[in-house]
Amino acid sequence: ATLTSEKMLPLIAVVAALLAGLAGWWFLVGSKQQDKVAGGADAAGAPHKEEGGKKKKKGAAEPKPGLPPKKEKKDDKKEAKHPQQVCMFKGHSSDILQLRFSGTCKVAGTVAEDRRLIVWDLKSLPPAQLMNLPLELDHGVGCAFSPDDKFVAVAMGRSREVRIYKTKGAKEGIQMQFKTNHSHDILSLDWSFDGKFLVTFSDDPKDTIRIFKPTGESLGHINPGALVVYSCAVSPDSRFVSCATMQCDARIWEVGTGKDGYKLQGKAMELTGRSGGGGATGHIWG
Repeated sequence: ATLTSEKMLPLIAVVAALLAGLAGWWFLVGSKQQDKVAGGADAAGAPHKEEGGKKKKKGAAEPKPGLPPKKEKKDDKKEAKHPQQVCMFKGHSSDILQLRFSGTCKVAGTVAEDRRLIVWDLKSLPPAQLMNLPLELDHGVGCAFSPDDKFVAVAMGRSREVRIYKTKGAKEGIQMQFKTNHSHDILSLDWSFDGKFLVTFSDDPKDTIRIFKPTGESLGHINPGALVVYSCAVSPDSRFVSCATMQCDARIWEVGTGKDGYKLQGKAMELTGRSGGGGATGHIWG
């Protein structure tokens, strides 16, 4: 009996080895079938991650070896352009409050809420920037050029003062600065065609219009006596300052030399004849 059991031990070891090999083969076959099932899902369009964590889109063409992948084209939004548009003034980062051409039409100026004054060279189009000047602690609401284009005046929004700069002297800073004493916001600024005075226009009900020499010396102020004043203008001969009111009339004052020197002389005329509180008719006086 002892000999028989000793003879059976090698047989039992062979059977055990065969069973272990059969189990290992069965495990390998099962894992390969699972890989085939997963590969079929990818081929059917299931998204999978590429290197870097990016998802690959269904149907996306594989880049050829040795060539860079093609970039997807994006539709650039083109700005609408009028057929008669010549150029655009680009340089401000916020709303432009005024654009003013000089008397010679060689330069133009813009002021905006981004607290910058830009002087543009109009000799070539699109215009180049002659000066891009930051306005310290304030923003401009109006600008005007001297007759020779050498200086540009800026009416400030918060301080209600006037600053004068050289058109090509950003590094030289403010050349002249003076208070206007307006109690309300300044709406516009004009420089007379002869260069002798500046006119500030405000919605101040008492002193709507103020006139100054470029040095800051006051030449007088105008109270039109109207509830609402819409605009102010200087005549080309620099003799008259006018304003349009809601009372359907235009009132004109004279600036010139009198007994007291060069200053505001008083009201010269009043153009009436309109009716209807701002109707759609226009009048021309000669």
